[in-house]
Amino acid sequence: MGHPCSLGRRFTALASSIPSLPALHLPSGTTVSYADLDRRSDDIASFLHRKGVGPGDVIALAHNKSADGYAAMLAGLKLGAPYVNLDDQIPAERMAHILNSARARFILRDDDSLISKATVSTPIVSLADISPGDYRPEFQFLTPEELSKLPAYLMFTSGSTGVPKGAMISHASVHRFVDWARDEFEIGHADVITNVNPMYFDNSVFDFYAALFNGAGLVALPRELVKQPGPLVKAVQSAGATIWFSVPSLLIYLQSMRQLGPGTWPVMRRIIFGGEGFPKSELKRLFDLFGHRCRLVNVYGPTECTCICSADMISAGDFASPEGLPKLGKLTRDFEFLVLGDADEPVARGAAGELCLLGGQVGLGYINDPERTELAFQQSPEGCTPSGRMYRTGDLVRQDEQGDFWFVGRKDNQIKHQGYRIELEEIDAALAALPGVIQAATIYVKASATSGRIVAFVATGASTSVSSQALGEQLEQKLPAYMLPASIQLLPQLPKNANGKVDRKALRASSTGMAE
Repeated sequence: MGHPCSLGRRFTALASSIPSLPALHLPSGTTVSYADLDRRSDDIASFLHRKGVGPGDVIALAHNKSADGYAAMLAGLKLGAPYVNLDDQIPAERMAHILNSARARFILRDDDSLISKATVSTPIVSLADISPGDYRPEFQFLTPEELSKLPAYLMFTSGSTGVPKGAMISHASVHRFVDWARDEFEIGHADVITNVNPMYFDNSVFDFYAALFNGAGLVALPRELVKQPGPLVKAVQSAGATIWFSVPSLLIYLQSMRQLGPGTWPVMRRIIFGGEGFPKSELKRLFDLFGHRCRLVNVYGPTECTCICSADMISAGDFASPEGLPKLGKLTRDFEFLVLGDADEPVARGAAGELCLLGGQVGLGYINDPERTELAFQQSPEGCTPSGRMYRTGDLVRQDEQGDFWFVGRKDNQIKHQGYRIELEEIDAALAALPGVIQAATIYVKASATSGRIVAFVATGASTSVSSQALGEQLEQKLPAYMLPASIQLLPQLPKNANGKVDRKALRASSTGMAE
């Protein structure tokens, strides 16, 4: 279904139809109604309008999930000014690159933000200083073509060169995403959706849009709370959350800290996870706990294509084999695809290749970065069906006879060792299936241009019954000799990056004494 309006106007129309329903559930236990959130976003839009901000101008936001922070996102949508949520804890040089490449007009920050005028040159405005305004935004980009070209938000993601790149996602793409999320997860006004994901991480796109554009409540869970497993679980329960979405690592952590039990989250009806693989051994524990009363859903999707492009409900059949990762399932209704081999030719079904996405949900490229846009967003090879502009995900997948996709690995995690091509994720999965292993991650440390060694890191929690030697001996029964790690290092838990994913760069640094 098409939407001949901006996302900002869509929110205003929704808020006017459900003014008294809670839009936000704050850590204090208070709520913010749809009418109040809409009104506050008008105040911020009024301020920005007086400052000359209009369609196409970028605003940067630094907030820790405050009501004003969410309102500022909506203000940008009302003005047609794409917003970018900042991680205020990153190094100054990286922050400067993001602000410069986005050409941000202003930084709007809340009281919890660590950004100061001493660290950036972009003008900073405190959201608390913005008073009520009298401007009601009238956004004029109403044609489908205009809505498909104007970015709603930017999401910066790490580049292979170490320099972040800002993916642009259009208003039209987000409209379709909101509709898909509503239909896929049956989201209604009675739902309450968690926001544990950092706002600068693309998983938060689901939290914000699936909730606030479908009339559900959104539980604001700031970073300090997410770091505390007990209080986090209690806050989610107190808010009456019905839908959870996070990276698997957070769920694994909550399980390892014994915070999830038979009576936890009694009204939860969907537990959604994505952003990294969920080892079946740990997923089975979660399924045994919640599977009889709640649907568990594995989702997949790149930052460059509106957050999610596949969703697969976990069933008992997924554990027929205890090893590996659950399947990705089928792509959503808004995507087409090609699976291309080394010669950029479609591979046969069942063979591994790079997943390339096509259709209206493909992003607009990287802001002010034509070279990297051209590398990742290309026309499909001549003679291929479907044809058109595609995004090269860098993810290696295979499609089975039922049409379901399975994740094989990353092109950049594929190594050649002793003459063999190896997917490091395959070693991760084999380790994760062993008794006593909570999570595993493998890296490749090069000794020269032609040789190197495989190093595995295993999280064992507080267990002292697991040894590197025993794991190595068990792994010999599962993997060929050329895939066996040269060493297996045991840790209580694996380091995580700012997005909550396993931090392979930190592992590499600890192994080599030098970061990438």
